Amino acid sequence: MITHLLDRPEDVARAVDAFREDGYVVLDGLFTAQDVAGFRRLRERAVADTRFTDGTDDRPLFVTNLVERYPREIWPAVSRPRLLRFAEAVMGPRVQLDSTVLFGAPAMETELRGLPVHWHRDRFGSFPQGGYAHPLLIICFLYLQPMTDDAGPLRVVPGSHRRAVTIAPDALDRPHPEERLLATRPGHLVVIHHNLLHSGSHSVLAEERQFLGIGFNTSAMRQDDTFTGPNCTALARTARRTGDRRALRLLGRDDTINLRQNAGFTSPEDSVWARWADEDDRALNPAEDKAVRTARAALLPDSSQGPAA
Repeated sequence: MITHLLDRPEDVARAVDAFREDGYVVLDGLFTAQDVAGFRRLRERAVADTRFTDGTDDRPLFVTNLVERYPREIWPAVSRPRLLRFAEAVMGPRVQLDSTVLFGAPAMETELRGLPVHWHRDRFGSFPQGGYAHPLLIICFLYLQPMTDDAGPLRVVPGSHRRAVTIAPDALDRPHPEERLLATRPGHLVVIHHNLLHSGSHSVLAEERQFLGIGFNTSAMRQDDTFTGPNCTALARTARRTGDRRALRLLGRDDTINLRQNAGFTSPEDSVWARWADEDDRALNPAEDKAVRTARAALLPDSSQGPAA
């Protein structure tokens, strides 16, 4: 399994090339083992909070709306500059948050070991007709345990975001002849194109199969999470004070939407993306931004690297 760092521009370019070719990429160096341990603890906290509000003993499969619920833990994870630069490199400087989720699947019967859960393409997708199209949505999976065969690794069909790969209804829960199983370790971030055929695998471990999921879409799309609560509103207010267009856009408040989502499209969009990114960089107020980062750094949970990553 090939992994990619995002330390230098040439690293980003190689990761983007791999993403466009295969429909997925495995990123390294964005999250630490300490981060992963923190997200495992947050999963238990989120489960307890959900049980309390729902008045049930059941463990939820998904806990969503994480930026609003847990801004100190989740905002640094979704707003890391290197991650956003990669997202902009494949979607353009018009990236907003779609969804955040802490997922935990229970162990299944041992006879299901090594089998897919369900092959599918994701939201906003379509059946590929040949050729590469910029994604409307990318999905990031930060698995919170080593993804061994027992743990149930992510399965992908490389290139199926471009090629007309079909799966019959009676084969959706069977291994695919072109599949690739991603044996990631904690800290690896898998990013997929929404049109890529993929499936989880059944876990037979005693503990939950867990991941932190982050969806980014373009600012013209609807968002699955809600970003109008008091915490997200405060984050947006601070971003406006610092001139942070990227943070505003993540939260669904894109002041550049008319230009960037209606740019004429008479030449390849990629050619103007660098100019748009530079405009966003120059809009930032460095002094205000530094003051905010300094104040937040003192309040971050120990498990969070913070947005500098």
